[in-house]
Amino acid sequence: MNIEICNEVKISYPASCGNAPKKVTLVNLYKAFANNDKKFLIENTSDKLVWNIIGKKKITGRDEVVSLFYLYSQKGIKEIQIINVITHGNVAAVNGRLVFNDESSFAFCDVYNFSGFGKNAKIREVNSYLIKI
Repeated sequence: MNIEICNEVKISYPASCGNAPKKVTLVNLYKAFANNDKKFLIENTSDKLVWNIIGKKKITGRDEVVSLFYLYSQKGIKEIQIINVITHGNVAAVNGRLVFNDESSFAFCDVYNFSGFGKNAKIREVNSYLIKI
């Protein structure tokens, strides 16, 4: 397991994530979230990005998603634990756990659809499942 600190957020992820370009992109997406790195988010997502937080809300458009990422990053995330990153073709899934400064935590699974099969394909859709632990 690799461990990094990004903007005071501890991020852990499997050491095997460096062997596939989309896995690297997804791990870096969570780092960008912790660092509020809008440039990374813009460069790696489609302008028609859709983020569906199952049972909560659906956000359409990259600018709206980036704004929401910023709001969530300001809620005091203490730790992001990435347990698995699975990719195949133009789809991927990441599951793990978010821990907040108030010690509340959520298990998550994010399912991604990319704009294509190549290593430079952009994220075009995310379906997020969150469960409070």
